[in-house]
Amino acid sequence: MKKPVFIRSPLKWAGGKYNALPELFKHLPREGECLIEPFVGSGTIFLNTNYRRYVLCDSNPALINFFHTLTWHTGEVIWWAGALFSVGDDKEDYYSRRKFYNTIKDYPRLVSDRVYWAALFLYLNRHSFNGLFRTNSKGEFNVPFGKREKAPYFPEKEMRRFALKARQTKTKFICCDFRLALNPYLVPELDNAVIYCDPPYIPESKTADFTQYNGERFTRRDHEHLVKYLTNNKLHFAKVVISNSDTPLTREIYAPFNLHKLKVRRSISANAKGRKNTPEVIGVLDGRERYVSAPRRAGKATVMAQWRDTSC
Repeated sequence: MKKPVFIRSPLKWAGGKYNALPELFKHLPREGECLIEPFVGSGTIFLNTNYRRYVLCDSNPALINFFHTLTWHTGEVIWWAGALFSVGDDKEDYYSRRKFYNTIKDYPRLVSDRVYWAALFLYLNRHSFNGLFRTNSKGEFNVPFGKREKAPYFPEKEMRRFALKARQTKTKFICCDFRLALNPYLVPELDNAVIYCDPPYIPESKTADFTQYNGERFTRRDHEHLVKYLTNNKLHFAKVVISNSDTPLTREIYAPFNLHKLKVRRSISANAKGRKNTPEVIGVLDGRERYVSAPRRAGKATVMAQWRDTSC
């Protein structure tokens, strides 16, 4: 049987969902009224589904700026990124640009600054080690230069495709913690939406701990808060699907979900022998499952009053 061909993100991303899509789409509807992602990552799910509306959230401001600015200033981002790619394929340029990137502490006010930030983010993503996004306790990007035999691929086609779809669907991008992404006061689209959560993975061992994200550690308590909120409000959602590593702790925390095993090829290790199939789970929490029909209309006060405790 011929393998299905899916659309790739313009970003390389550790933990990206491209290789897991065939199994994931056995549980996650590919079309419907609205899809909300509190942990958007590379945007692969967005690119390979067909919902009328999307709300894409992440706590990483550089990532959200990249997607938002690419969507509304596509040509400018591509031009600047192309310039960076054309003269900067060596270690010295990479570390010089990484140093400048880390001087950007606040969300730029000027559009021109946001455009350059987005282009620089793509450059670092494609030139760093395996597309890994990692920051230190100060929030500084500290991934080393990625050695390779040929120059990194410049994803212009993927960038244009992402931007076009985001404009056509009027996709909403929000930089926030998952607690805010799942708050109906901030995201009224939550009612009757399909929710896909891909939180930082629970580590299989101490040596494989990649849960440090955006300068903060995603802890067991964070996972428990996520589960509590989703289960408390599941009847407001059409369906909830999560992805994570297959560990005893994962199965303990996500016990309210129906868990399905799968193996996904990952490539975080620098050693090719370390690039192997890793066990993961897809968790499903059924809600109203009315994701094809239009959402019911009710007054804002009525809808908000029905939600369970949103504080974690």
